[in-house]
This record gives sequence, structure tokens and C-alpha cells, in this order.
Amino acid sequence: MADEDFEEVTGEPGTPAESSAGRRPDLRIVQPITDKDGKTIFKGVGGMWKNISKNGNEFYTLKIGDLKLLVFPNTPRDKQSEL
Repeated sequence: MADEDFEEVTGEPGTPAESSAGRRPDLRIVQPITDKDGKTIFKGVGGMWKNISKNGNEFYTLKIGDLKLLVFPNTPRDKQSEL
């Protein structure tokens, strides 16, 4: 599907993403919860970190609990295969 290899990623140039586990996320993921008084409280449930592939393309890693997803910009491809 994708033309690129995303196995080796870095959080910052020269820094492996997995070794920077304590790094603060670039974006926070929150869930709105209503308390007993009807007020909305935002509970932190995860985060997103900006990464760079070994080809130099930027993407994000989204983590919510044990779920880990890669997030890519929705840009058109030059050569798209038809299914």
C-alpha cells in the first residue's frame, strides 16, 4: 500500500521515538466527562507525538491507553493505484 518504510522513526532528528517515552506529547487527547453537577470536565486519555520517517516525511503517533496508531496527512498521491 504505502511506498515508504516507517519502521525506523524518530521523535526529533537523531532520537529514536521509543527511547523518548517520557517526552511530552505535542498534542493532548481528552475526553469530555459530565460530573454530578452537570459541569463538563476534560479527562486526559492520551497524546500525539510528531515523528519523522527515515525518508524525511512527517507523521504523528497517536496513543490512547494501549492503542497506538500512526496518523498521516490526507494529501493526494501522485501515483495512486486503482483497486
